[in-house]
Amino acid sequence: MKSSVWFWGAIEGVIWYGFIYYLLFALKNPVELWFASLVLLVLVFAGTMACPWVHNSQAWRRMLGKEE
Repeated sequence: MKSSVWFWGAIEGVIWYGFIYYLLFALKNPVELWFASLVLLVLVFAGTMACPWVHNSQAWRRMLGKEE
């Protein structure tokens, strides 16, 4: 396995940990709903984009113009 796969896997794990931590924080403490929703949405998007499986998919390569 390439080192970039390990790197992106570690980054993805950190992002999903942050998502779960902030979700539990938002459930326990009074927070602004719009802000908590925005933070969670950004973390979900970042976690999905950091996933090594996403980077190796045909759809990702087509989006970047590397495959037809």
